[in-house]
Amino acid sequence: MTPPPDPTPICVPYAQATPHQLSLALTYAMAALPERFPTLSFTNWANALLGLKPDLWVSGDAVSLDDQDLQHLTQRLAAAKELPELNPASSSDQGDYLSKRLYNYQDEALEALPDIAANPLAYGNRVFNLVVTLALGNSVADAVFHATHRATPGHPGTEDPALARATAHEQVRALRRARGEVGYQ
Repeated sequence: MTPPPDPTPICVPYAQATPHQLSLALTYAMAALPERFPTLSFTNWANALLGLKPDLWVSGDAVSLDDQDLQHLTQRLAAAKELPELNPASSSDQGDYLSKRLYNYQDEALEALPDIAANPLAYGNRVFNLVVTLALGNSVADAVFHATHRATPGHPGTEDPALARATAHEQVRALRRARGEVGYQ
């Protein structure tokens, strides 16, 4: 009786791989990344793999690529001319509206921080965490907002919104220290 084959994958350089191993590697890559490039032709996939020439990891009749090579393959495929041009981050009025609302909520929360700082223990944890979370902002909402709206000046008599956003993390740390939260002493 022969012992079972060793299941440990063996690294095979691209140039030394058999045509069968190369086709298995292509099948593996197409299965690993199908939702990212559903419209690309088989030729694009084959050319991207050929251009990358990654090491193959072979275990019996199974062939795979390591994660870093899959990332590089993804970058090559993303550069294909056949891919449709992507729409802007937010193509709907609803997305624009939501980004503006979140952006405005951040302004309101930033304006509320001095009130909380005046008596940091007067507010319950939920109210405090809600205001702090809104004050820190949301990078996705900010990116969509800036891509779809012009900069708006702050309200008269209030701190410059850009300065308030830049110092939000420092303000929140100071408030957490004032509340005696663990890790902020």
